[in-house]
Formats: sequence, C-alpha cells, structure tokens
Amino acid sequence: MRYLYLIVLSSVLVNPIAADEPDDACFVCHMEMDLDQDEEDQLFVDYLKDIHVQKGFGCADCHGGNPEAYDDEDESMWDADSYLGELTAKDEIQMCGECHSDPVFMREYSVSVSVDQVTQYWTSKHGIALQQGNGKDATCTDCHGVHGILSVDNPNSSVYHFNVPLTCSKCHSSERYMAGLLSSTDQYDDYVNSVHGVALLEQKDTFAPACNDCHGNHGVSPPEIRSIKEICGSCHAQNRDLFKESQLNDIFQKEGLPQCESCHGNHRILKPTDDFLRWNTESVCVGCHETGGEAKVLASELYQIIDSLKVNLDSAKTLVEQAEIKGMEISELYFNLEDAHNALIHTRTSIHSFNSAFVRETALPGMDASEAAKVGAEKALDEFEYRRKGLFVASFIITLLVLLMYLKVRQVETLKKEELDND
Repeated sequence: MRYLYLIVLSSVLVNPIAADEPDDACFVCHMEMDLDQDEEDQLFVDYLKDIHVQKGFGCADCHGGNPEAYDDEDESMWDADSYLGELTAKDEIQMCGECHSDPVFMREYSVSVSVDQVTQYWTSKHGIALQQGNGKDATCTDCHGVHGILSVDNPNSSVYHFNVPLTCSKCHSSERYMAGLLSSTDQYDDYVNSVHGVALLEQKDTFAPACNDCHGNHGVSPPEIRSIKEICGSCHAQNRDLFKESQLNDIFQKEGLPQCESCHGNHRILKPTDDFLRWNTESVCVGCHETGGEAKVLASELYQIIDSLKVNLDSAKTLVEQAEIKGMEISELYFNLEDAHNALIHTRTSIHSFNSAFVRETALPGMDASEAAKVGAEKALDEFEYRRKGLFVASFIITLLVLLMYLKVRQVETLKKEELDND
C-alpha cells in the first residue's frame, strides 16, 4: 500500500491534477474565446494546472476586475476600478510583487519562500535593462510562464533545475534578439558540452550547476572578475582557498584577470586533465606564458609529481590484481590503493597552490600507500610461488609413493602366483 501511495504521489508531483473549472466570468468568457484561437495563442491550455489556481487564486486576483459579471463585459473589466487592463513589463513586476513581496501573506503558503525577489530583480541585468527601457528585458513571465506556472519543484516547470539552461537559452541563444547586448550567443551550446552541462543534462546530477547557480536567480548578473573565485569556490572550496593563498592571487587581481576562468574558461568548462600542466600547445599555461620561463619549470615539476604518483599507483594496482587472480588474500591491500587514489585527488587539487613543495608533500602519503600495496602484493605473489612449488614437490612425492605401492602390490601378487604354481 505504501508503494502505491508513493507512485500516486510522484505522479501528482510531475503531472499535477488539474483544478476544477472555476465559477468565474473571466474564465468562462476567455475559454470560449480560446476555442476560436490556434493552440499557441490560447490562454487557458494549462491554466487549471497553474500553481496559483491550485492554491485557489483566480483571474481577478492578478488582473483585477469583477469575476461575477457574467453578462456584461464592461462591468467585468473596464468599469471595475481594480481592473489592470493591458500590463506593461513594469506593471507585471509590480503585480507579481504584490503577493510575492509580502512576507505575512506568503507565510500562509510557505514559511521558507523568499520575499525579496522584486528587490533583487531591480538590481539584476534584466531589471536594469527594464529601467533603461531597451525593450529586451526578461520579466517574471519570460522565465516562469504566464497562465500555466508550475512549482519550481515540478520537473515540467520551466525553472526546474534541469530545465533552467534551456529556459535561459530562449533569449540568450538568439542572435537577433541579443544583437547589441551580447557579443556572442553560444553560451548554451558551450554549456551543453561542458563538464557541468554533461553532468546536469546527461547524467541528471542534481548537484551540477545550472545558469542560475553561477549568475543568480532574480538578481541575475554576470560574475565580476573579483567574485569569480568566490562563485566557483561555493562548490570548489579547497581550490579557491589554495589559490587565494598562492602568489598568483595578487598578480591576477593587479592585472584584472579572472581567477578560475583564466585557466578553465566560463561556459565551456572542460573536465581538467593532467595534460593541462604538460608543456605543449594544449597546455593552459601557454596562453599567458608563451615563452615558458619559470612557469614552464613549475608546470613541469607539478606534472612530474602527479605522473609519478599515477605510475606508482597503476603498478601497485597491477600487482594487487595479479595476486587476487591467483586466489591470494589481499583485501587489506585495497585500503592502501584507496588511500593512494585519494592522495592523487588531493594532489591534483593542491596544484592550485602553485607551490611544488606543497604539492610534493601532498603526494607523499599516496606514494607511501602505493608502495605498501606493492610490497604486500609482491609478498602475496611470493607466497603463491612458494605454495605452488611446495604443491609440486608434495604432488611428486605422493605420486612416487603411489607408484612404489603399486609396484609392491604387483610384486606380492607375483610371489603369490608363483607359490600357487609350485603347489
């Protein structure tokens, strides 16, 4: 019964049950008008699934008017003092803010909902654009929808975590719409192919960042150079802290360089590899240090430390696997391999200190753990060889004894036969 309940509950969350048709003059009239419209122009296709309707709100709660005036269009709209008529973008922000900025009112529906969305919006790039009147500003309905607004927790919502990149791309991927505002419109395409995009969109990793995790929600804004490491550091805290203590931190600030972005990029962030340090045309260091110098020496040292640990760990894995295949007890050695692997991860992170001595010190426990695994595996393999040779000797002796016993039995049988023949 419990499983049936969970199945029904999950189905409702994904596809909320439509509310009953309201006894509302606005709804009745506009539903009739929808019948003569193409589907894309209809207002009430998803209206009954709207979270506001689900909570009991009607047309007049947002648009004003008289929802009881069924037979008089003027009385239902134009003659009603509360009727808002055609909304401008600023009117829309104010309309939504009437409820969503009221903490007492919103507490009736959620004790955790934020009520500063409007305040944040006016500080955002979208809000500033609206104030300047450039006509290319995103408002509440551009992201959340109009009459079919779903809860942010609903997988079908346009602002559900997995859907945010595509929602943002509706504007930001349009060259025509973004002309004069952005120099490029390939952010979404870059993101899809990035380590973050693959994790979020393909692997469905709920912890992977979408656009709003870096740029913000209602206070959306491009990260400034000084804040990039803090934004990336909200997930990659150790990398951030190591970089802040490194000699490059002050240099980057003085030169006005974005910290993390300088090496990793922004929207098309690829999964980092050890080859980032390997001095060749693909090394990220070459972009700033074309001639090499001290940077090349440091990068080569860091690469060598990591590569040595990798080689040691790989050889230890090979020996442990060989011992396991031969049936030896090596379960404890896998703890050594795990310790070495964890040390390798920490060593790769430690390169953000740009201090070869610190990186070497971080790698040392991994070298010790992999050496311990190698020694243990070699002992197990030696034990196997000892047992194999012992088994061979024992088998030879047993076989020889069996053969001698066989010959002795034949001799006895021959003697008995001779005695019978003589009798």
